[in-house]
Amino acid sequence: MKKVFYPDYFNDVFGPIMQPGSSGGFAGTDRVARQARHALGSELKRAEILFNPSDKRLVSLGTWWEDYAYLGGLLDYDTENIRLFCSHQDMRDKGISYRFAELEKDSPYAESTTFKLTGANGEKATLIGSSIGGGMIDVYEINGFKIGWRGDTYATLIWKIDSNGNIADLSLENVEKVFSDTFGNDGVLIKRVTNALSNVGLWVELSRELGAEDIYEFLDNLGLINGKVSEEGLFFSDINNDGNILFRNFPCILPVVTKADRKPQLFSTVTEWKEIAKRENKSFIDVAIQYEKDFSGWSEEEIRARFELIADILYKQVHGLEDRNYEVDEVPELPIYGKSWKRYIDDKKELSDNLTKEIITRALSTNAKIPGVKIVPGPMGTGGGYLFSAVDAVREKKGYSKDDVINGLIVAAGFGAIAYTRSNPSGERGCVGESGVCAAMAAAAVTAMAGGSADEIENAASMALQASFGITCDAIPGGKEFPCITRTVRAAVTAPLYADLALSGIDPLIPYHEVIDAMEVHYRRTPQRYLCGTDCALCQTPAAGECLKFMAGDVMADRIEYNV
Repeated sequence: MKKVFYPDYFNDVFGPIMQPGSSGGFAGTDRVARQARHALGSELKRAEILFNPSDKRLVSLGTWWEDYAYLGGLLDYDTENIRLFCSHQDMRDKGISYRFAELEKDSPYAESTTFKLTGANGEKATLIGSSIGGGMIDVYEINGFKIGWRGDTYATLIWKIDSNGNIADLSLENVEKVFSDTFGNDGVLIKRVTNALSNVGLWVELSRELGAEDIYEFLDNLGLINGKVSEEGLFFSDINNDGNILFRNFPCILPVVTKADRKPQLFSTVTEWKEIAKRENKSFIDVAIQYEKDFSGWSEEEIRARFELIADILYKQVHGLEDRNYEVDEVPELPIYGKSWKRYIDDKKELSDNLTKEIITRALSTNAKIPGVKIVPGPMGTGGGYLFSAVDAVREKKGYSKDDVINGLIVAAGFGAIAYTRSNPSGERGCVGESGVCAAMAAAAVTAMAGGSADEIENAASMALQASFGITCDAIPGGKEFPCITRTVRAAVTAPLYADLALSGIDPLIPYHEVIDAMEVHYRRTPQRYLCGTDCALCQTPAAGECLKFMAGDVMADRIEYNV
């Protein structure tokens, strides 16, 4: 049994709906921590959040409010929960000790986080996982068992503890048939998993939530249990009365759940996208919608409704400062730059044309990251807001309809899905993977809104991405959003520029997918320290060193460890 899994509009491109922050640094860390919490069957008492020494992530911790997200995830707060910003205090109020630190040596998984949790009565649980960009996660190990899971299904880990308290092998016969007979079309995947001692457990994935009664039926059908269940509903007595069979359920954290009957990916290049439209006599938009239908199984009405929800959230984000009359509290690590911009334009000092001014105004509202004002990434955390800054300002200037905006977002999603198929639009690729892909998606959306042809839409996206090559991801810890803000605002204000160039008939020569492929080749040929991280580019300046001291001292001093 093999899952069909490829990039999706709502899982990868425009997802997740979240509190303001980085999709990888905030939403992804929350999501992987939530899965860690579910590995523990009892009340959480102590948490150690541990990083690989070579990754140097402890040094930059807090830059993207990751510490709040890790702790919030351990409290089972999802990405939309405003209490993520209160997670330090909530952990302390609940009497939970925690510590951020480095492992003695690297785990086998680069850029991963190891969670070591202690629950009531001394219960232990471990999970190793990563936030891999865009709010997506990889879970590598749970309680020592090698898993490999993206949080795209409802999952259960099943293993046996013998009468001496040691992990023992499950006796498994006809497990695939029993799985199919028990769960039918809800069953997505079942596989045997092993730990370092080669003990065998079971990993089960469904397209619906599992309860204790589902696990009971499955194990009973396998002939593994004698019917006795613990009061907590977390384990069953083994049929031979020589131990217990334990299970832990893990939630699906993506809006589109993987199902067994998912169709293959419709296209992976714009060339294929256009060929399908021509062959099937469909519009460019209709083929984009068909892509999502094939992935999710949703109807066109459901798909458009989701895009309308996203558009409504992004509209509130780009007008968040205006709606609050710019009366928003600042924090030491993030000034509200939109306030300075508002004073400047109120004095009519701006040099920019009116469209550029309106895009900047919206982009700086996006940058404000106001708690309680939800956001949608595209592809990075605030990328959806920067993209929408261009889309909304162009809509206002040209009088485009809401349907035009929705169609623009659908087209942008298609270009985002191609980027995720052929690469990983994240800071690992340099800022070209984040603000570059964001600029390409925004240019495609604006060109589509203006009535551009499929060729013109692709040309706009290609030009925007080509212009972003060579930009590193050198976010300065404690750098108050620099240099990131300079690049994300650029992505927004240049979207109409590349739309105009494409609509005028200029051909950038290189198809969009080949530009993405070139980005990926460059990533694979270039040492990571030259592309992304605290050893990269502007992070090496003396001024950045002072920012790092500010971050480690003034900002993070009281957030690294708490003991009850």
